[in-house]
Amino acid sequence: MKIFLSVCFLAVVMFNCFGHAGQGEPKAVKKVQKSRSCDLTAIQNRILDVIEKRFISPEGVLYDYAGLNGEVVLPTPEECALNKPNALAWNTPIENGGFFNGLLLVGLVDLWEKQPSEKIAKMARTMLKGLYVLQDKSPVPGCILRGIGKDGCFYPASSTDQVIPWLLGLWVYSKSSLATDAERKECRKRCYALVKALEKNNWIIPGTKEGFSRGNLMRYSPINNCALVLAAMVLDEMESTDRHLNAVLNKKRTASILAGYPKIRARECWYTSHNFYIMRMLAEQTKDKELRAKLHHALNITAAALPGGIATWKKHKPGLKFSPDWHALNRVWFEQKNCKEAQACSNPQWAIWNETSPAVMNERQSIMFGLSSAWILLMAEDKAIVEANKGAILEMLNSIPYEKLYYVPFFYAINVIAELTK
Repeated sequence: MKIFLSVCFLAVVMFNCFGHAGQGEPKAVKKVQKSRSCDLTAIQNRILDVIEKRFISPEGVLYDYAGLNGEVVLPTPEECALNKPNALAWNTPIENGGFFNGLLLVGLVDLWEKQPSEKIAKMARTMLKGLYVLQDKSPVPGCILRGIGKDGCFYPASSTDQVIPWLLGLWVYSKSSLATDAERKECRKRCYALVKALEKNNWIIPGTKEGFSRGNLMRYSPINNCALVLAAMVLDEMESTDRHLNAVLNKKRTASILAGYPKIRARECWYTSHNFYIMRMLAEQTKDKELRAKLHHALNITAAALPGGIATWKKHKPGLKFSPDWHALNRVWFEQKNCKEAQACSNPQWAIWNETSPAVMNERQSIMFGLSSAWILLMAEDKAIVEANKGAILEMLNSIPYEKLYYVPFFYAINVIAELTK
């Protein structure tokens, strides 16, 4: 009888330990464990396969969007000459080549240093090729083109968002173990030429035509401050000095950088993310321990505001209509002689584009916001912040249907994976 009771007691204990795996609270535990065990290498390979199959132009420049079979409708030379649908290229497939190529290259380099593969190297060199083209085809020094349309055409306006990620991508690549000696020399030469052209132009981003300058790095703002820091880093290294960075880091600009961005919103992360990467570069480079600590603090307080931003990926709605044809935007087109008029022309086009291709707009406001938020958060030095949000980030990486997406900024997942990879 005692033996029988002992067996029954043991059975009850084992049931309590293992028998509820599919019931109640343990199910939540099981879900968290599953999200934390996603195969990051498999995900990164899926992403790179999708990008290679559908989103790369013959010049090696990323298209902003494409159909599931790679469908794109490129602007013609006549349309670019007339600034149709707008001189900023907004909502065309050649809007963000310098921007997206540059940031994907940063993620690929970071991933290469931790987990090198031929697949990563191949994509990195494709992005590099595209960045070269965007500089070479520009007729104005210091202007990085947004993208290339039919027969080599392009729109006249660039921006800080195109130029600084372009510069960051080449500079990071030049310092990597992936770069050959020839590539390293070429990247450094190109970076220096760009920065010297901007310096000569009083740090204003020129367009390819008069009236289409867009961006002034001397203006005090968190974005411009970090852009100028990167430019100064390039000048100092190329000229074997420290005077440029010392001049940039005046009291007012340094205070702005060290304040971080404690109220950052998810919708701001995609176009500010590289600035935090530059902050971290500065923290790693500086010999000033106090400055380093303050930079890490700025990154930490920014990261603390972002857990809610990561969750925006859940707003993704699969199955929405996609069209690669942006020509409906021309319904409100008018002639533009400068960037102010180009932006005025583009403002009503957003509503038209949302009707024409709601899938792109939805991915923009969900997956792009979520992934770019995660990238910034993972730059925090505070490991407690990172660990507290790792489960949510892994769930996002595991859940995004990369093969069914139309808008290429899902590439931010590569940058996220690079941060998570040991």
